[in-house]
Amino acid sequence: MGGSAGWARRGAWLIAPLALASMAVGCKGGDVPGAAPPGAEVSSGPSGGAPGGEGPGEEGGKESAAPAPGSPDDPGGSGASDALTCEQLRDADLQTSAFRIPDAPAGAIAFTDGRWEGGGVVVELQPQCAVGQMTGDPAHDAVAAVKVTTGGTGRFYALVTWRNDGGTPVPAAAVSLGDRTPVESVAVSTAPPARATAVHLTRGEADPAAVVTIRRTAVYRVAGPLMVELHRSDTPYHP
Repeated sequence: MGGSAGWARRGAWLIAPLALASMAVGCKGGDVPGAAPPGAEVSSGPSGGAPGGEGPGEEGGKESAAPAPGSPDDPGGSGASDALTCEQLRDADLQTSAFRIPDAPAGAIAFTDGRWEGGGVVVELQPQCAVGQMTGDPAHDAVAAVKVTTGGTGRFYALVTWRNDGGTPVPAAAVSLGDRTPVESVAVSTAPPARATAVHLTRGEADPAAVVTIRRTAVYRVAGPLMVELHRSDTPYHP
């Protein structure tokens, strides 16, 4: 009887450590070896990105996405910072050896604060301007009205497109709107195909040059160095 009791006591001593070890294993919950304990902060790489990731442009393990070209966050398609602005045109080239606008004198013309003067002719950038895709690439170009004042009574208006060359405005296409035909507004379509709409005052063929009797809305596209009129609509104008 005493021998049986002794074996029972020794068995209990062996079972107790085994039970404790089993409880410790159960608390680990099947964790993967090397994983951080619950509540610990996990590092995803030397710069916060996923292991083996690029690193720069990532923070806290979450990649900071760049805007997709052509998206509302990047309307220019080549980076919003590269889109032209109407303000840039105030000191832009208007005429080069390879490009000439209607009614302007020959030779290079570059604006200084929106104005150029030479040989009795004054060329002025007008406030009517719009930015959008006009020349077939994703970058935003600029379209604006220009006035050429000669030594006589002539005040000739033109519509000019500046191509976006890596953020620099380069004169690319133009169309004459006529003599003493002031421009009221310029707009560029926000969806393809690329179109510019100009609203300006003009007159009928039988009307004297000193008056304007028509408000004309004309739509243009760029075709080489020209802005080609696609269609127009006229309404009576009464000053």
